[in-house]
Amino acid sequence: MDWLVWYYFLISISFVTVIADTGHVKAIYGQQDERIRLECTVSSRLDAEEAMWMRIRQPHNPDILTYRDSVVYAPDRIQLEQRRLSSSINANGALVDTYFLTLTLLRSNIDDEGRYVCSRGKNVFAEYDLSIIVPSQFVEDDNFNQQRTIREGSTLQLFCSATGRPQPSITWFYRATDGKHISLADGLACNDTVCELRLENYTRNDPNIIECVADNEKSTRISKIFNVDVHYPPKLITNTQTYTRAKRIDIIIQCSSIANPPASIFWLDDTKRELNHSHIYDIKTINHTSTLSFSVFPYEHSPVMFYCHANNSIGIDEKSTNISDFIQFDSIMIRETTTVSSETTTNDADKLFSKKQKTMRPTRARSRVSTSPIPSTSPMQSLSSSSNSFIYSFASHFLNFILIFFVSCFV
Repeated sequence: MDWLVWYYFLISISFVTVIADTGHVKAIYGQQDERIRLECTVSSRLDAEEAMWMRIRQPHNPDILTYRDSVVYAPDRIQLEQRRLSSSINANGALVDTYFLTLTLLRSNIDDEGRYVCSRGKNVFAEYDLSIIVPSQFVEDDNFNQQRTIREGSTLQLFCSATGRPQPSITWFYRATDGKHISLADGLACNDTVCELRLENYTRNDPNIIECVADNEKSTRISKIFNVDVHYPPKLITNTQTYTRAKRIDIIIQCSSIANPPASIFWLDDTKRELNHSHIYDIKTINHTSTLSFSVFPYEHSPVMFYCHANNSIGIDEKSTNISDFIQFDSIMIRETTTVSSETTTNDADKLFSKKQKTMRPTRARSRVSTSPIPSTSPMQSLSSSSNSFIYSFASHFLNFILIFFVSCFV
């Protein structure tokens, strides 16, 4: 029972294999420099001994590769293997031997492309159309620079060239912040040997990583990365802070620069002379931010205008700060007061003295710096003060007189 199962199984394999080999041309693809094996199945010993492999390439004449059991064409790159697979009984009850004739191409290249035919006379046993795949590769460019520098607002031009078999198509992508690839140029593929990407009015907000992808759909896709560095002139942002102390006001002016390449920052006074770090001015620069610190005193002359200046290879920027817009010393007022004793006599009233006390009241600094001198008392103000003192003295004498009169009457 087992013998019958194997008998019908072998007959089925032989029949299907023969029909497939003799009725169809099989298209196969092989990678360059790889080993490629072509199979030919024959069903008799005579066919196995006399079958040959040949290659047909237009417009060349056919190349005889093997004859009988020998390789006659490029024996250093072609191998032939003959082996008897099995014996079986065909539909007519005849014993049939099955042989494999295997042609192996070592280190295949483009010249190996063509139609391969395994035949004996007019009997064709196997036929293959072989295409050699050359993986996509970028054309070497001596001027290629992965880092591209462009001035903001100008046009970005990138070129990408690749070869392969089949000819690869080129597509442009950029990498988003989340790592995804987003197509450029409307996602259209370029099938030319050299492809150009042209993006006008390029800014710092545009992608800084652009990728050229070449794919011939028969081999691994490859990519080339361009890092785009957009240069732009500096832009300054200033911030002023004030701190009021007992006898001075501390000023801190902070100046930050946004620029590429990074800008050099320095400070100027109101005469446009550069300020340096000293016991008067404290200057500290960290990364793209510079800080100018100093103190202002009410009775000393101090510049009120300061300039933060920045420049790089693209341009310059300058911001001015008027500290009088942020601080002001109010005038120190001098106020006179008179002190009178609560217990007085007639003589005391006659010998009344006025005490003068000067009080100084510094006020907190607010929006402006005032360098004007402390105002002095005018003559009219002195006259008014004297009149007030006289009226006050007269009223006191009169009250004392009334008090003495009542005491004299009742005593």
